Amino acid sequence: MLWSSKIPLTAAVLAGGKSSRMGQDKCLLNLGSEKIIERLISTLSGCFEELFIVTNSPQFYFSFGLPLLGDIYSYRGPIAGIHVALKNSKYDVFAFACDMPFVKKEVIYALSEKHLIEKNLCTVSSFKGKIYPLPGVYSKTLQFQLENLLKEEKLSLKKLIDDIGCQAVEVENLDKEGVSFVNINTDEDLKIFIGG
Repeated sequence: MLWSSKIPLTAAVLAGGKSSRMGQDKCLLNLGSEKIIERLISTLSGCFEELFIVTNSPQFYFSFGLPLLGDIYSYRGPIAGIHVALKNSKYDVFAFACDMPFVKKEVIYALSEKHLIEKNLCTVSSFKGKIYPLPGVYSKTLQFQLENLLKEEKLSLKKLIDDIGCQAVEVENLDKEGVSFVNINTDEDLKIFIGG
C-alpha cells in the first residue's frame, strides 16, 4: 500500500521508564547531532494522524511540542504506556520505545497496513523468527484488558501478545540488519551508535 496521506493510527512514544540501566533519562541523551528521542520523532512525524509522548517526567519533553500523557499506573512498563495511550487516542495505537531510534519506515508501513486491513487485536514484528512487542500496533479494544492486567500486576507485554494471539509480520526483508529493534539501554550501547 502506498500511503498518500497520514496513517490512521496513533503513534505513542513510550518514555515513561526509569532508565535504571543508563542512570539517566536515556531518551534525552545525544546520538550524534540529535537526542535519541528526536531521531525517533523525526521518523514518526508526518506519518501518523496523531502522535503522543507518554512520560512520567513531562518537564523534560515540553520542548518537543507534542501532546504529553502520563501513566495512570506509573512505572509499570510498556503495558502502562500503551494503556494510557489507548485511553486517549482516536485510533489504535502504534507503540514505540523511546530508546529504539532506528525504526525503519518500511517496517512501520508494513505493520500498519497489516493491522488496518486485518483489524487484528495487535500486530507486531518478527525478525528472523523472534517476536518483538515493540514497535507494535495495539487495538483500542485492548484498553480494559490492559487495565485489568495492570491492577493484577501482570506486566509482561510478551505474555500478553502470546495470550491474545498477536499477528506477527516477518520484516527481515524490510530491515536486513534488524536496526528497528536496537535498544540503547547502556552507555556501551550509546558508544556503539554515537554518530548514528
